[in-house]
Amino acid sequence: MQIVVTAFLDESRALVEESLRLVDDYQHKQPDFPARLVDWLRRAEETLKKHRRSQLAPLSALRARALAAIAGVHEGAESAARRLQARKQTAGACALLLGQAQDLLHEAQAALEPRRDEAARLIQQILQILIQNGLLPALLDAASGRPAERLALVWQACQTRPEVANGARQVLGLVAWADALRLIDETLDAWRL
Repeated sequence: MQIVVTAFLDESRALVEESLRLVDDYQHKQPDFPARLVDWLRRAEETLKKHRRSQLAPLSALRARALAAIAGVHEGAESAARRLQARKQTAGACALLLGQAQDLLHEAQAALEPRRDEAARLIQQILQILIQNGLLPALLDAASGRPAERLALVWQACQTRPEVANGARQVLGLVAWADALRLIDETLDAWRL
């Protein structure tokens, strides 16, 4: 079963945007920063698990380390514990873990963005061929105005028309059919069709 690349990229971007607010919380010394970080890490784990990304295990390990830091257990912090207040030390340890988690999310995104971009390029080429052949306007006129029906008709043509069927198979080799529908919709919107 193939993951929905565009859904993962949307969810991970939202997590990255939220992580920026966590950095601000740390900078402004918000006392609930460690707890909010643990919650964010748990949600990031859920996203990685749902989309079967290999970064799940390292991210889960970061959450465990954040929980340990909150409990007062810090790696190699014997001398640092004497110099820093416990709360500052915990927040600092959690901030370092946040940076590592952001790196993992970026890694997961970077692995999938080229697939989405290549699929989008193929979709655009397919739709241009359908326009050149006069098929796309006819398909859009045949749809009852419901977006789902409109996308279904266009995708069906992509899969069945001999001049573009090979391209549709290539798209499905890169992304799931739900991604293909979304990319068609985004392209049609961008082209104002």
